[in-house]
Amino acid sequence: MQVVVVGVGEVGYNIATKLVREKTDVILIDQDRERLTLVGETLDVQTVHGSGADPATLIAANLLQADLLVAVTGSDETNILACRLAQLLAPSETRRVARIRASGFYDFFDEKRFCRDFGINFIINPSFEAVETIMDFIEFPGLTDIIEVAKGRLHLAGLKLPRGHHLLNKPLVELLPREKGLNILLVAVYRHHELLIPSGSTVLCTGDLVYVAAAAGDVDQVRKFYGLGRGLVKRLFIIGGGEVGYQLARRLEVDERNFGVKLFESNQKRCEYLSSRLSRTMIIHGDGTDQDLLLNENVDDADLFIAVSTDDERNLISCLIAKRLGAKQTITRVNRFSYAPLVQAIGLGAMVSARVAAVSAVLKYIRKGQIISVATLVGEEAEIIEFKVPAHSRVVGKKLMEIKFPTGSLVAVLSRGEEIVVPRGGTKIEAEDILAVLTRPEAIDAVEKLLGAK
Repeated sequence: MQVVVVGVGEVGYNIATKLVREKTDVILIDQDRERLTLVGETLDVQTVHGSGADPATLIAANLLQADLLVAVTGSDETNILACRLAQLLAPSETRRVARIRASGFYDFFDEKRFCRDFGINFIINPSFEAVETIMDFIEFPGLTDIIEVAKGRLHLAGLKLPRGHHLLNKPLVELLPREKGLNILLVAVYRHHELLIPSGSTVLCTGDLVYVAAAAGDVDQVRKFYGLGRGLVKRLFIIGGGEVGYQLARRLEVDERNFGVKLFESNQKRCEYLSSRLSRTMIIHGDGTDQDLLLNENVDDADLFIAVSTDDERNLISCLIAKRLGAKQTITRVNRFSYAPLVQAIGLGAMVSARVAAVSAVLKYIRKGQIISVATLVGEEAEIIEFKVPAHSRVVGKKLMEIKFPTGSLVAVLSRGEEIVVPRGGTKIEAEDILAVLTRPEAIDAVEKLLGAK
């Protein structure tokens, strides 16, 4: 498979990194020659200096033989034009993906018609993806990470275990029988920047980020397992009135739960724009790192403090201040992938990354065969991939305990029609089942072959 990636920022670089791990041929296009040189020294990729909006550059990047074009520059216009040119120049089977961030495209155009006219097979909107993640955190207060699989019918719910938590310091083989009756499965442990696939002998430690799989309707079971209360979110602070903050406020305004929302934005003109578009949100002109301002606005009454500006450092600082001043929970937007471990290390709670969402969305269009969707766990150390088991697969008719899955992989959930099953060793696989498999990058190819998805 050959992929042309236009734009070698954080999103483009991380997409390329994942593809190279899976032995995919990648050609990168960017106008920053120094950036291309640096990436070329760290990844086994080809590089082409130029603009993705230039037909000659696209042809020089071997577009005519490419299976996929991914346009993820910082310019929506360049991404759109790159896809349109690819539609005109490349074979019809070449798929085209564009990142489009500006809300105006979605406010004024029908998405299906827009994609058809400009030759785009799939649009990535990181802001929309980030908002959906935040809404999940509102639904599951107290959790550190949430990943939806099986079309939203199952969640991987992550919690960082504090000192003194009841799950600590005992092997899972002893711990889990005490939790019998819970239809959940402990699928992963993130410890010291490393993701572990747990076994019966695994002992959970203070600071571990633990993931359990549970059906979307089993919120109470997740709470019971983790020992969480039933805290409700009513009062929210949003720091940053950019695209993510604006789209989040719009979503909250139409929610039936009638949230009380305060949105802080430091740019006066942006505040005026937000005031003209939002009717139930209180817009406050000010800096989210201003301690006096937060105190005056009663940040200690905030059920959820959400920092989603485009400045990582300000997001981190504002959440640290809010937490010290009494905000019950925080969500931090992190744009730089390298900052993700820091959020966990300093105990800020939940994290959202529009760029991680963009990478995960692109991966859906890169997989082949019976693969349905892909999601990435915190730290980028593993993925959840949904496979549809074909009738010819050698695992059909076997119990999970009889199947030797590759090291570094685990079946987290099974979907059969409308039924969601949290699997056990005796669960039997049938043709057309959908398996959500947690897997390290190096095990993906072996899992695909095992399930007959390649």
